[in-house]
Amino acid sequence: MYSRFIFRSWACIALVFLNASPGIARSCDSIQSAQELYDCALEKHPDVKSASVLKEAARAAKEKATQLPNPELTVKSVSAENAGEKVGGTEVTLSLSLTDLLVKRTAFRKSGQVEEKALIIQAEEQEFKAKSRVLRDLFRYRQVLDEDEVVDEALGAFQKIERLYRTRRARGPEQDITLNLVRLAQGDYELRRNHLAVEKAEIEARMKGIFGGQFEFKKNLLPLFRTSWPKLEPGGISKNTFELRKLEAERDKMESEKNLANADSWPKIAAGPVSERVTQGLHQYTQYGFTVTVGVPILSQNGGGRELAGKNLAQAQLQYDYASKKADFERDLLIQKYQSAVETLKKSDGDGALKHRHAQIDAYFRRGLTTSSTVIEAHRQITEFTESQHEHEMAALESLMALNLLSGKDPREVLR
Repeated sequence: MYSRFIFRSWACIALVFLNASPGIARSCDSIQSAQELYDCALEKHPDVKSASVLKEAARAAKEKATQLPNPELTVKSVSAENAGEKVGGTEVTLSLSLTDLLVKRTAFRKSGQVEEKALIIQAEEQEFKAKSRVLRDLFRYRQVLDEDEVVDEALGAFQKIERLYRTRRARGPEQDITLNLVRLAQGDYELRRNHLAVEKAEIEARMKGIFGGQFEFKKNLLPLFRTSWPKLEPGGISKNTFELRKLEAERDKMESEKNLANADSWPKIAAGPVSERVTQGLHQYTQYGFTVTVGVPILSQNGGGRELAGKNLAQAQLQYDYASKKADFERDLLIQKYQSAVETLKKSDGDGALKHRHAQIDAYFRRGLTTSSTVIEAHRQITEFTESQHEHEMAALESLMALNLLSGKDPREVLR
């Protein structure tokens, strides 16, 4: 039996060691997919860590509100001389507030639950925003690379046209106008390139802030353009947005403050044992008893506090009722926005078709089958189409993330 116990003990130790081994545990140093990149970003994200601390603070707030009140210890000592004899006494009183223990405790507990609820909502919203930001950056970085490629191809085509016209010794007015149009188009696309470079740098800065200065994007780790989108089940989508949940927590907070105001209307009652040691000359004796302290509510019964708390509760209830009605329409609008964007994306051409059009336009121009102005206009339309396609993709992604949240799913579902 002893040998079997020793064997099991060593087996458990070995298992713990292997699980803690850095070679077996998932490492963010060897990321192989967009999902792993997303998971590692959340693992290191300061806002996600802050949200975790906030949830712990929520539990601490609840524990704080449920603490028992401490008793109060009062010591009073007096001494004097009477006809040459020393007289005096020392009184020790230990009292506990019965009002806090029996009347206000329920209100304090409710207040702690409300504070815990509000902090958890705040933490979940902060966590969701961090997740959404990371996902949006991953998708947007791939879009920026695609748009940058389209801009580069357009600039390459414009440079070819410019070289063609500059090599001609004799140019007519129409050719000079075309050359000027090409140069204007080049300037416009250079501005587009600079804008994309700034946006690209902003995304890289955010990711480096998470992973460190050595982080670099790899195109094979970025999420691809979605060709299929999940079908929604409206029956499983709630209307409990963060706004509605926060207003509900605010209403509950006002209700707890009203309960506290009602509790403050009660007289303050404290009770406890008392011990007194009396000295009269050469004689000393100790006496014991019980003390009760009652606040007399003659001048005020906290009427103003109760009225103020009631008005605050009524205002919070009105705001919650309005937000609850609005949430139904906002949910339907979110579903409509998602479905509209998806339908538009399904009708649009894919990345392969765009590259084929670029190559076809350049081939037609080299063969002299199309004019320079047609090439400029074609590239402009392709660029604007790409940007519009990406805007619809981002609208669908953001709507899907919000709908996943209302359905109880994680935002990472958009990566599947």
